[in-house]
Amino acid sequence: NFFDGVTIGSGLVIGLYLSGNFSYHASLLTVLSVAVGSAISGFMGAWMAERIEQEHRLKRIEEAILSDLRGTLYQRAAQRAPILVGTFNGLSAAAGVGVVAAPFLASLLLGSDPLTGAVASVAVSIASLTGVGLVLERTMRLDPVFAVKRIVAAGLATMLLVLGIDLLIGAL
Repeated sequence: NFFDGVTIGSGLVIGLYLSGNFSYHASLLTVLSVAVGSAISGFMGAWMAERIEQEHRLKRIEEAILSDLRGTLYQRAAQRAPILVGTFNGLSAAAGVGVVAAPFLASLLLGSDPLTGAVASVAVSIASLTGVGLVLERTMRLDPVFAVKRIVAAGLATMLLVLGIDLLIGAL
């Protein structure tokens, strides 16, 4: 979900910059709101998927050993795993939004050029997405160029789509 947060944060920063409203307070509130939404969405999606998976796994074990596992360590672990997985996913999504938005917010707070902050955020986004691609490559034993290209392309596509939306709205 860090990938989700970075991608969401990239679109958010480009949108904030293109809005022309360089209020630190408004931008901070927007970033925090999006981070909270990303965290809740990341938590719920991962929690539901993991809960279903754990329940299915527990039933398969019970069928294999012909025994009820209620009240056992296995059952308690199956109940706690979704909470841990959901929490990690939710926090990583929020962290992704925050990491990407931080340079832009810092430029507004310090009164420097918002374009500099937006460019720095784009650089942080590309670096973060490259890191995610490298981790995926290692974990899934993918071709490193393939993994990084796909992940970075998704982030760049998000930014380009936001630019396109701005052009479309401006033309109306």
